[in-house]
Amino acid sequence: NNARGLGGGGLGGLGGLGGAALRDLELMQKGQLLERIVSTLEHCWTDSKLEFTSEELASDARLMQLYEVQNPSKPFSSSAAAAAAAAITITGGGFGGGPQQMPHCATTYAAVLSLCIVASVGSTKDNGQHHPYRNAGKLAMELLTRRRLQLYAFFLTLREEQQSMMGLGGKERNNADGRTAFRMQHDGEIDVRASYCILAPCYLLGLLVNDSDNEKSNDGSSNNYTNPLLSPSISRHIASCQTFEGGFGAEPHNEAHGGYTFCALAALRILNSVSSIDVRALEGWLARRQMGYEGGFCGRTNKLVDGCYSFWQGGAVAVLDGWLYQEDNEDNNNSDNSSDEDKGQDGSREKNELSFDEIMLQRYILLCAQDVNGGLRDKPSKPKDFYHSCYNLSGLSVSQHALRSWPPSSKSNSIGDNDGSDNDDGVTTNSKEADNKKFN
Repeated sequence: NNARGLGGGGLGGLGGLGGAALRDLELMQKGQLLERIVSTLEHCWTDSKLEFTSEELASDARLMQLYEVQNPSKPFSSSAAAAAAAAITITGGGFGGGPQQMPHCATTYAAVLSLCIVASVGSTKDNGQHHPYRNAGKLAMELLTRRRLQLYAFFLTLREEQQSMMGLGGKERNNADGRTAFRMQHDGEIDVRASYCILAPCYLLGLLVNDSDNEKSNDGSSNNYTNPLLSPSISRHIASCQTFEGGFGAEPHNEAHGGYTFCALAALRILNSVSSIDVRALEGWLARRQMGYEGGFCGRTNKLVDGCYSFWQGGAVAVLDGWLYQEDNEDNNNSDNSSDEDKGQDGSREKNELSFDEIMLQRYILLCAQDVNGGLRDKPSKPKDFYHSCYNLSGLSVSQHALRSWPPSSKSNSIGDNDGSDNDDGVTTNSKEADNKKFN
């Protein structure tokens, strides 16, 4: 297909290319870009020597499997290790901000999510064996598979046991129970960002399960164990960061902040522990963060609007609304008191809108946060940058698609919607399907 599209004339004959051939060429270029992204992230990986006790190794199926892979000629013996009273070294690691930089939770989070996106794009069922994205997706999946257990070991070494205390904003907690926090890197700061930046990649990589039937020793025996990343002490620490306002700070007794609130709430959602906090107080705090005049969000009480909080606050609302819808549906399914008008056809409450003004947020992003020369920014008069471009666009996506099916229907009331036949990039659905079919 590619050869026929180029007419045998190579890149020198671009002037005579038809629309189909140009789309082929564009797909090839994007596929090459995805492969370069995977290669770049692979070079950002940094190994790290990690020490564990023999008890930790013997009780954790994934650590045991990693040890056996790295030491095939040196089988583990708990009695010998205990007698030696020496720490056992395993090679773990994570992704740094660049080549040969030390691994860090934030950059590891970004790298894993980026690789998951590439792997997903490359493995979609519409992509045939010879599709330009296919190889990039395969490379991304291989990298994630190869580094999966090493990431798990690295994350475990970032745990920090905290002295138990009473959370300010959440429900009453047992002071006799401990709390587990995480560092952003070895010898780095402790805050709820680390909890989220660890739990999100682990969820995507299938590392948040207790019954580890897939993690077996070389002898084929199953190693069932209690996953330390699912410990209730992690949820207790996150809940203790809720403030009297309802939002979350970086640590207990810190001021409530939009970025930390999203990280805390998303982490609790992954752990199925949202009920451990004061949900109504959080709802109120989030509702007060949308600015009545500008339409965008601010990050803290009495602060100015900022485009990046379109995602941090808007995303937190979407996560909380999703959880509340789920709770309402469960309550309705267990009760006969709800009227038919309050329920969908399946007997559950319909979820059709977010609990903030979606149109006002979109207006702020599109009319105020956009730079006329491209890119997005904090607010008018501020310079554009990649950070604000990313989170403005993420907030725009939340406001349009978080609680709606994809692709959006023609009845959507989002700003700039057309008749529903075109996607955001201006390419019709039919043309995209045709592109995919070529490579099947």
